Amino acid sequence: MAHEHFSIHPEPVTALAKDFASSSDHLDDRINAFAARAENVDDAFGVMSESTEVLSQYVEMTRHTVTSLRQLSAGLKHYAAGLHQTVASYHGADAAQAQQFGGK
Repeated sequence: MAHEHFSIHPEPVTALAKDFASSSDHLDDRINAFAARAENVDDAFGVMSESTEVLSQYVEMTRHTVTSLRQLSAGLKHYAAGLHQTVASYHGADAAQAQQFGGK
C-alpha cells in the first residue's frame, strides 16, 4: 500500500533549503541596513523628534522590529538546516535499506 511508504524527492527539498538560506542572507543584509539608519531620525519627523518621550517610543519600537526581523532570519536558517538534515537522513535510510537488500 502506498500510504505505508515514505519517500521524498531530495533535489526539490535541497533547493527549498537553499532558497530559505538565501532569503535569510538577503534579509540579514536588509536588516543591517535598516538598523543602521532607523534610529537616526534627526528632523525627519518634525515635532516628534523634539519630543523625547515619543522619540524614545519610536526607538524602542524600531529595536523590537529589528529583533523580530532577526528572529525571522534565524528561523529561515533553522528551516534550511532542518531540510538539509531531512535530505541527509533520507539518503542514509535509503542507503541502509539498499544495503539490507544487497544493493550498494
